[in-house]
Amino acid sequence: MRRRFPLVLASLVLSVAALLGAAQPGTTLSSSLTRAPYLTDLVKRHVTVNWATTTAITRGHVAYGQEGVEACDAHRTTATPIAITVGLVTETQWSADLNNLLHDTVYCYSIYGGPQNLLGTDTPPAFLSQLAHGSTVALTFAVFGDWGQVDATGADPDQANLLAHVAASGARFAVTTGDTGYPDGSQKNYGDLLQTGSGTSAVFGPSFWPVPGASIPMFNGQGNHGESNAALINWPERHAVRSSGGRYEMETQCCQNQTTSASYPSEWYAFNAGPVRLYVLDASWDNGNVGNSSIYGNDYDAHWALGAAERTWLENDLQRHPAQISFAFFHFPLYTSNATETTDSFLDGPSSLEGVLGQGGVDIVFNGHAHIYERNAPSAAGMPVSYVTGGGGATLEPVSVCGAPDLFALGWSGSSPGSACGGATKPIDSDQVFHFLLVTVDGSQVTVTPTDELGRTFDQHTYDLSP
Repeated sequence: MRRRFPLVLASLVLSVAALLGAAQPGTTLSSSLTRAPYLTDLVKRHVTVNWATTTAITRGHVAYGQEGVEACDAHRTTATPIAITVGLVTETQWSADLNNLLHDTVYCYSIYGGPQNLLGTDTPPAFLSQLAHGSTVALTFAVFGDWGQVDATGADPDQANLLAHVAASGARFAVTTGDTGYPDGSQKNYGDLLQTGSGTSAVFGPSFWPVPGASIPMFNGQGNHGESNAALINWPERHAVRSSGGRYEMETQCCQNQTTSASYPSEWYAFNAGPVRLYVLDASWDNGNVGNSSIYGNDYDAHWALGAAERTWLENDLQRHPAQISFAFFHFPLYTSNATETTDSFLDGPSSLEGVLGQGGVDIVFNGHAHIYERNAPSAAGMPVSYVTGGGGATLEPVSVCGAPDLFALGWSGSSPGSACGGATKPIDSDQVFHFLLVTVDGSQVTVTPTDELGRTFDQHTYDLSP
């Protein structure tokens, strides 16, 4: 019999316990494993398994099987290596593509270095494959952003709490709204299972993404922290990019608004999940290269001006995929009540990105950048609802610029009392503001459930998107 949710989560708890036991007696994880296995690119009948090892491992593969039907090592696929440097340590990053999966089916897997199972005798992790395009099975996924920040000791208990609840949420996959890894999204910031310290292992440290990542595939969005190739290497999305005609590569930007010529990631693509089409877009710019404009102005000129490659691709893809539920994810916010990471007016209105999305039938937009929670009404008829979900683990920020279109916003500043806009009540502790969104699509009903780091839900809202 196939194992389904929540039984998949039971396996996840076991695999997470094994991964987190890397420094505890009794675990059988290989000492050669430097990044625990995690998943990306859950598209159609495909998923990618990723991990990292010491350079002593020179060959890698994944063994996998349909759980309850065949052995977890019934099939095998070879992994591709790439050299990375985490801090001062050279490691090998591995990725392996699992193809021809059955839709909506549980698979278990193990990772190998040569003949050695790097997970030892620990319970193999399991994941649920993607829904077929047009499937009417209910879909649940998680959304969060602005995360991967640690203190001088390498700790972030708020983020660890949050990711543990993502792991137990029942999400089939996760999407970020950008800014993964602080302060600059480097391989050092991403880190590994072993290295600790200020700014190190803020993503792949044992209490962070290893907890949900072995069973919940990630679609990572680009933010202004991390304008390097680390995100492209760490979150491969080859099938999503190829199947949607998107872009996922380093490209030279020169030299609008007197900015300096530099190479930045161009990262945009789309994919289907059951009845939904999801757009992961690049709305970001490097803080240190603004010329005589701003990060918002430079992003607009690079990505969203008339004729820009990303805008043209998006307009064309929306035309090819009409009349279905659709969501967009990007970093800079259409609207926000935060006074520091402000509303991006370059993206607002019928002639810019907001208008492209509205005219293309996108229903809900998810943004980050401001380290708050916010739900906004459509700014005008035909425009999408928008959320700001920047409470994934980085230092929180307050809300103070209250007013339309915000409906509900929560913020926090240092040790001071919380702040609120719209119908929200001021939070009394920061653990009410660190959050992720759980999105469930069931027929024409879409429910967005914000969930804080202690697992408490708030401001749940259901949208009827029937034609």
